[in-house]
Formats: sequence, C-alpha cells, structure tokens
Amino acid sequence: GLHMLELAVPDLHLGKLSHGAETMGANYDHKIAIDLYKKAIDALLQRTAAFRMDRIVIPFGNDLLHSDSKAGTTTAGTPLDNDSRYTKVFMEALHLLEWAVARARHFGPKIDLVAVPGNHDTLATFHLGAALEMCYKKTPAVTVHNQPTMRKYIEHGRVMLMFTHGNKGKLQNYPLLMATEQPEMFGRTRYREAHTGDKHQIKVQELYGVRVRISPALCPPDAWHYEHHFVCNQRAAEGFVWSPSDGLVSLAVYTVPEEE
Repeated sequence: GLHMLELAVPDLHLGKLSHGAETMGANYDHKIAIDLYKKAIDALLQRTAAFRMDRIVIPFGNDLLHSDSKAGTTTAGTPLDNDSRYTKVFMEALHLLEWAVARARHFGPKIDLVAVPGNHDTLATFHLGAALEMCYKKTPAVTVHNQPTMRKYIEHGRVMLMFTHGNKGKLQNYPLLMATEQPEMFGRTRYREAHTGDKHQIKVQELYGVRVRISPALCPPDAWHYEHHFVCNQRAAEGFVWSPSDGLVSLAVYTVPEEE
C-alpha cells in the first residue's frame, strides 16, 4: 500500500521574540520563524521523497502561534515576549499553512490538516482551522480536522495516531486514553502512537507497545526559558513515513544549523 507522511513541526511559536544577547542563544522573531518553518518542511519533503505517498498529514497549532490574545498573552493569560501584533501573526500563520499545503501536494495527492490546540494558541488554532476549512472547502484532496476537541485521531491502514499538545494529563496514561476513546480504531490497528510537542525536546517512551512521542521545536529559548534553565536543546523538526501494513518505516530530521 501507499505510504503516509507526517510532518511533525510543533512549537514554532510564531511571534515570539528572543534577543540572543539576553538568552545566550539565537535571535528569533516572526520573520525568522517563517523562514525556518519553510526550510524544515522543504527538507523533510526532500528527505522522504523516495517513498510513494498517498497522504501527507500536517498537524498545525501545537503552539504555532506564540500568543492568543490582543494583550499578547497565552490562552490562560500568561504574559509573553512578542515581536508583532496578534492579527498580523495570525495572517502570517494562515498564509504559511497555505504555502505548506501547496508544497506538500507536489509529493502526495491527499492532505490532512490536523488542528492540535496548544497551551499558547488554543483559540487561534481553532480559528486557523475554521479559516482553512473555508480555504479548502472546494478542494476534495484537502481534509481539515478541526473538531473542537483537544485530541485528534488519524488512522492509516494498521497505523493509529493520536495528536495532542502534551501539556495536559500524564503522558504515560495516553495509551489507555487512546484505547478507551477509540476502541474500534485501537482494535483495528497494530502500530499505535501518541504524538505531542510542548516540551521542546525529543523523547519516546513505549508503554505496552504504544509509543508516546514528543517532537522537538524549531524556536530557541526566550528570556523566561533562559532564566529557568530550559536551554541548549537541539532545534529540529521531524518527518515520519508510515506504511499501512508495516508501521513506521522511515524517520527524517531537519536540524536548525548552528549559525541560525
């Protein structure tokens, strides 16, 4: 059967401001973020191009937007360092996802856009999803998964994926959550994973054959993260190639070059 490519690029934090001199790391703003996202998507598509793809899954949200309010705070109201206005960043995010869909359609005929609300962008993710539904309502090849739920599921042959940001609940409980929320899908499948972001690091734990996977972030630390010692993680994005019969068959990685 034909493969499915998943482009795991969580935690872009579009609109985040990092001053390298303050954080002993890299500078970051929305222009740098957009450039990095495009480089990551292009690299992951190129590095998996040997496979014949039937579907390309593009999760969005997952703290794609740094702030979720006019005041420049997270959804819960935590103040942030922002480099731009909310409305401007929102439109940049929408255009960026349209760009990603157009790019991905050169590599696979069907696109799944999966809304994953983050703790920074819970509302913005839903609004992006609603806008994307309008964008692609006359494009049968593009499916937008924008139910108002914090967890989304994708099934591809014997593969089951749960998408959620990873900031709520205990990660070790995710496999049981998958089995009880989607018992029929769980029963039909053999290769089951829960995919999260939030922690800005790579981590995989396997619990009774179900993998709970944290994917890394492209953004550098801001002042708050620097002060709390959340520094020096490798900035990266991942591409997973799924066979409907054999599960995960390839993993591509894009790592941000040191000078950026």
